[in-house]
Amino acid sequence: MAKIIQVTPELLESTAGKIEGLAGDYKTQYDQLYSETNAMASTWNGKDNVAFVDQIAGFKDDFEKMHTLMLEYADFLRKSAKGYRDTQDNVVAEARKLVN
Repeated sequence: MAKIIQVTPELLESTAGKIEGLAGDYKTQYDQLYSETNAMASTWNGKDNVAFVDQIAGFKDDFEKMHTLMLEYADFLRKSAKGYRDTQDNVVAEARKLVN
């Protein structure tokens, strides 16, 4: 049996805002991770620290890509909301042209 997908432009925009907020939180968290990792260098010296810092640094591109993808998806949802709203407005305008 087919399922019905129900969405509104407002829901799409609201979800986009939530994703943007989550993307901001995500960036704050990974920026904090790098700050903490760099701060550890003042109390933890040696090749083990260097290996740890290098390993964490290796994730930076992935973290940044995920942040970018989250923002791009939020933008996609906003554009979808606009397209949906424009389509609804066009359908209403055309329906009003119908003659009884």
